[in-house]
Amino acid sequence: MDEVILHTSWMGDIPDDAALTMLSIPGTHHSASVEGPLGFAKTQDRGLSDQLAAGIRFLDIRLAHSQDNLCVHHDVVCMEKSYAEVLTICSDFLDAQPSETILLSVSNEDPVDSALGKLAPSRVLCKLSSLGDTARDCANTRSFEDTFKAITWEHDKNGSLFYNFTAAPPDSDLHTPHPAFSSETTLEDVRGKIVLLRRFEGGEDIGFDATFWPENQRFRNAAAPFYDVEDRYQNPGDDDKFDFVVAHLEEARRGDPEDLYITFSSAVDLTARGYAEAINSRLNTYLAGSPRGRVGIVVMDYFDQPRELVANVIKTNATTGRFAPDIAGVDRGS
Repeated sequence: MDEVILHTSWMGDIPDDAALTMLSIPGTHHSASVEGPLGFAKTQDRGLSDQLAAGIRFLDIRLAHSQDNLCVHHDVVCMEKSYAEVLTICSDFLDAQPSETILLSVSNEDPVDSALGKLAPSRVLCKLSSLGDTARDCANTRSFEDTFKAITWEHDKNGSLFYNFTAAPPDSDLHTPHPAFSSETTLEDVRGKIVLLRRFEGGEDIGFDATFWPENQRFRNAAAPFYDVEDRYQNPGDDDKFDFVVAHLEEARRGDPEDLYITFSSAVDLTARGYAEAINSRLNTYLAGSPRGRVGIVVMDYFDQPRELVANVIKTNATTGRFAPDIAGVDRGS
């Protein structure tokens, strides 16, 4: 595997007053899915720390709720990583790179077999997992939302990690006001912080509400703040998938600067790798020849194949200065 190209602090080259909705941001799909039997649930070769060092600033984290804990899943497959571990990786990175921000998309990955109860493969895998407890069932005593709040509170008691979400102690009525993420949010506002995109049911005070998310579609939500998503992933065919991606990136260039554009270049037949091999190289060529201008958030499987792909997303930012990416181990802050 080739060494990753580092972009540890590329946002430091972007002016403070740049609106976050106007940036081109590389992201990963099922960001923590680096394992999986026979590759069926695998979407990345590199872990979250490597992704952030490589310049990824949008993380797609899918969590299953079990034993009042939140564990990263790709449907029925447990990825042996907890939400608390994800928070630690993100906070460690932002402590070291305070010029950066991370957009964290969090989903409730309720496995498709959940209706089978105790006999569901995902429940059995939970018990066998190092994150589970073989002496107990995987049942919960509280909601996904309450567990999310509780774990966040344990990690972030001073409320400094998230921009648009502040956790309170469990069973507390304490409410700490925080800013909302909007088209007015600038990079200066969010440097050193996580911006939460909430794709699970919860209170309006928990991050940016992205719960409207129909499966396998290109869609736009109906009320401000607007987000516009291309996410057709169920074996669309190589050529059609590439056309969907490019059309959406071009729309992001000319679209309303107040809207958040998110384009998934990922798709799957039996596994994700085949589409990544077919789409990523074409996307890299397209971006390499593109003028500067917003393409929005570009969410990828196997983001480092080819290794210049992240750099070519970053360089489309109209407000950036220099970009001189370096091979791993020789980073100049690009």
